[in-house]
Amino acid sequence: SERLQELLVAWRDCSDRGLTKAATWAAEQAASLQKTLPPTAVNLSALPSDDLKDDAIVFCMGKSYFEAREFDRAAHTLRQCTHPKAVFLREYSTYLAGERRKEDEQADLLDTNKAEATNKKLPAIRASLQALEKRGQLDGFGYYLLGVVLKGQGLAREALAALVQAVSRYAGNWSAWVDLVGLCADLGIACEGELPDHWIRQHFEASLALELQQNEEAVTRYESIDSTLPDNVHVLSHMALALYNMRDFDRAEDVFARVSALDPFCLVHRDAHSNILFVKNKRPELSHLAHALAAIDPYREETCCVIGNYYSLCGQHTKAVVYFQRALRLNRRYLSAWTLIGHEYIELKNVPAAIAAYRRAVDINARDYRAWYGLGQAYDMLSMHHFSLYYYRQAQRLRAQDSRMWTAMALVYLQLARHDHAAKCFERVHALSTSDGTALQYLAQLFRTPDLPVYDLDKAMYYNTLLADSGVHSEHALKAAVFLAETYKSQNNLEEAEKYARFLMAFGGAEKETGKRLLKDISEHRHA
Repeated sequence: SERLQELLVAWRDCSDRGLTKAATWAAEQAASLQKTLPPTAVNLSALPSDDLKDDAIVFCMGKSYFEAREFDRAAHTLRQCTHPKAVFLREYSTYLAGERRKEDEQADLLDTNKAEATNKKLPAIRASLQALEKRGQLDGFGYYLLGVVLKGQGLAREALAALVQAVSRYAGNWSAWVDLVGLCADLGIACEGELPDHWIRQHFEASLALELQQNEEAVTRYESIDSTLPDNVHVLSHMALALYNMRDFDRAEDVFARVSALDPFCLVHRDAHSNILFVKNKRPELSHLAHALAAIDPYREETCCVIGNYYSLCGQHTKAVVYFQRALRLNRRYLSAWTLIGHEYIELKNVPAAIAAYRRAVDINARDYRAWYGLGQAYDMLSMHHFSLYYYRQAQRLRAQDSRMWTAMALVYLQLARHDHAAKCFERVHALSTSDGTALQYLAQLFRTPDLPVYDLDKAMYYNTLLADSGVHSEHALKAAVFLAETYKSQNNLEEAEKYARFLMAFGGAEKETGKRLLKDISEHRHA
């Protein structure tokens, strides 16, 4: 198959240039595709070999230094090379050397006063790549690295143009597509017409839908890909992540179980798996997952994150913080750990540290609604309601169909005595989730209170009827029944008034006495 050959070539090309994630992705897709083809269709000898000519031996030496993570040495060794592959490896080595120094110069994890360190190698790499571009000597991989450098310098639109060139000239570099996903989501640009009509674009569109929290679409797209690339761990783990975002925890857990059966050593997105077990309060299963990951690789950030979740579920929040900090020392840009450590600081009532952690999370990915929501909670705890409202609004924009965001905003509006806005938010919550009893309670109370500007008898009758007839015999339902009985009595609708008065008689205390009084009044009204 041509597609299989293309993936094998992409694996070799990416591997030669040190793009391990892109190479891994190509190999995984090739392995899945091979299962759908007869053995006679697989021709591994079709892999071509580049003619490095005079650069061949120097390239091999430079590649060896690169794989040993001696990046400066690799760049120095390849300084005279002119072959595109060798030029890429030289500039990429320079970039990674700069990233390593940047990590060394970084401030403490939660120090928000000191400015973030920068990669000081970026200007030189950009100048070198743009000189090659002017001479027409920049290939698809060169454009990819140029896009990464421009993105690192904060030039998002220029980076987007470079990455579009990268995938147009060489579509097999999955790392370029991944960076495109982030930039398209940041800028709100689809750039569909500029992208090549290539089968990898299906994976890009699924990833973009996932990044934009269009989770139903992402699941549909990944299910379509799964039908053509069976048992693909990459596809299944991302499908599980989309289901997790949809809060369809049972299906997500089933897909993660399928991933574990296919590849028990795959740690990708296992932090999300642990989040599901945390929410479902499955402590034995979470303990098993933590032990399994620790046995595979105790020094992976995913492992530390899962162990942190386990300690959090056990109520040992200080220990949980220790493991989330370990995850962040392994990878400072590990989004899940920043958000989760923020949650732990909230539990420990360390609000300033929680705010610092959530801010780091939104700096890494401004579309992380959990971090925005966490910031809202933190400022709520400080009674800084205007700040809290701002952050809840950011979360709501990202999760417009999530009733929790609207509920949080409504409660802040109540604190600010903006009852009209609170009522609108609670109405939205009720429309999204009719089973949400909290919204119904507040709507019934807001609309039936004459002193409030939102007082509306028709709406009060509607929501109080829903509340009283909900079958939940709470204090709020009893107040709704009292309101309905008295309102129907005043409207001379004695049959309905009696219905709710008798409902009150089933309870003790003041409600029963109110029911007796109302039934007596109704009886006198009938015989008057």
